[in-house]
Amino acid sequence: MNKAVNVSILFLIVLGVNISAQELTHQVLVPVAGIATTSSLSYTQTIGETAVEIINSPDYVFTQGFQQPGIKVSRETPPQGNGVKVYPNPVTDFVTIELFGYGTRGFRIEFFNISGTIIKVENLALRDQYWHIQQYSVENYSRGLFFIRIVSSDGLISRTFKVEKI
Repeated sequence: MNKAVNVSILFLIVLGVNISAQELTHQVLVPVAGIATTSSLSYTQTIGETAVEIINSPDYVFTQGFQQPGIKVSRETPPQGNGVKVYPNPVTDFVTIELFGYGTRGFRIEFFNISGTIIKVENLALRDQYWHIQQYSVENYSRGLFFIRIVSSDGLISRTFKVEKI
């Protein structure tokens, strides 16, 4: 009789307890993370977990690690020739500068206002076949016109863009 009571009590306890297994997802919640990007490599990490392997080719990027499991297939092809694009125009928050071409080349990017005062300057060094796309914040710029001048170190590219901030 005592054994039947013990089994009944154990059965009632098991029914009242919600038993669940651990469940893992590909989501990582972290207090601190880091990202480092160059024209040919992108490296991201979190405290305690890194993307441990990155394999690159023109068609895909493969990263291994809890943070980024999977394959990212890139269907876009870089533009042909050497050049620069600045968009959108007009702009509200961010302007995107796209540099593409072949060979080793340095760039000087200058933002200046209508009176010619330089607001921001950045120097870039790109190598081999490059397709560099970067956004710049213009949220704090005054409404109206400003200019972006992009000059390559070899003089092949020298362009000035008139951009309207709305």
